[in-house]
Amino acid sequence: AGLLENCTGCVLCSEDNGCIACHHRLFLLIRRDGIRQAGTCVHTCPPGYFGVRGLEVNRCTKCRSPSCESCFSRDFCMKCKDKFYLHKGQCFRQCPPSTAAQSSTRECQETCEPGPWSEWSACTHEGRTCGCKWGLETRVREVRGAPREEGAACPARLETRRCRMRKHC
Repeated sequence: AGLLENCTGCVLCSEDNGCIACHHRLFLLIRRDGIRQAGTCVHTCPPGYFGVRGLEVNRCTKCRSPSCESCFSRDFCMKCKDKFYLHKGQCFRQCPPSTAAQSSTRECQETCEPGPWSEWSACTHEGRTCGCKWGLETRVREVRGAPREEGAACPARLETRRCRMRKHC
C-alpha cells in the first residue's frame, strides 16, 4: 500500500483503482470514467467539488449543478462557470426578475423598485402648521422589493422642501 506513483497520501491503494483510503487530513477524490473509477488523495478538492469530512474518510463530492464551479454543499453554489450568474446559491443564464446582473462579480443583485411619491404634506415649522415665513413639507414613497444588506442602494424614500407658511399663529 502507498508504493504506487498514483497513491501519494494513500493509506490503502489498489493497482486498478488507485487510492481507497487517504491520510486523515487529505480528501479522497474519486473520478469516474464509464464503469471505471480511480481514487487520488488531495489537499483541496478541485473546481466542481466540495470537501466533506467524515469519521473514517474525507471525500470530495461533486456539485449537483453542472454550471457550478465551486460549491459549499451539494446544492449550494458559491461561484458559477462563465456565462452564468450566481443568485442565492444557484446559477442562472439570466438573472431572475427584480435582480440585476453584476458583471464584475457574476452575481445577481437584488434591486429596489420605488413606488410613486405621495402628495406633499402640509407646510410646517417646528411641528406647527402656522408661523412666519418658511417651513418644510415632506413626501414619501414605498419601496417594493427592498434588498437586504448585500443588495443595491435604494433611491431616496423621503424628500423635503422649503415652503412658505400660509398663516400666522
